[in-house]
Amino acid sequence: MTPDPLEVLRLAIVPIDPRPEFAEALLRRMHGEQQIAAARATPTVRYFVADLDASVEFYSQVLDFEVELRPSPMFAMLYRGDLRLLLSVPGAAHTLPDGSLPEPGGWNRMALEVHDLPAAVEELGGSDARFRTGIVMGVGVRHVLLEDPSGNLVELYEPMAGYHERLPDSAR
Repeated sequence: MTPDPLEVLRLAIVPIDPRPEFAEALLRRMHGEQQIAAARATPTVRYFVADLDASVEFYSQVLDFEVELRPSPMFAMLYRGDLRLLLSVPGAAHTLPDGSLPEPGGWNRMALEVHDLPAAVEELGGSDARFRTGIVMGVGVRHVLLEDPSGNLVELYEPMAGYHERLPDSAR
């Protein structure tokens, strides 16, 4: 086979990382502005936990989160649908200016919608799930508070008739 006479004129192919502005503009043209904004606006909850293994097992086995990333014994990233859950073991890196460390527990919580709350409570009752309350009637929902292995709260709720949520911007 005869060599290609133009081969000497060809430039070497060198991989490059495009400028962030160029990459972002290209993504916008390929996927549309709304998809990019949605990808950046992932709702995230961060919990400090006492035992990462027990917490990852709880969220993945009991509440159907998927483990996305677990790069160290101090951190895990999980997803349930579009919700990102970050689990961290408090350590020296988390020390606040006053010397205190964050700790698990408290009253802040994430809320997860279920379609049949009594059935969900009954199903979870067979596991090691710990409930702080029974089923309580709230405004437009009924809910129950569940405790993760570190004492962080998870609210399971079922919307009642007339419950209203704001539609996403893309649906309006």
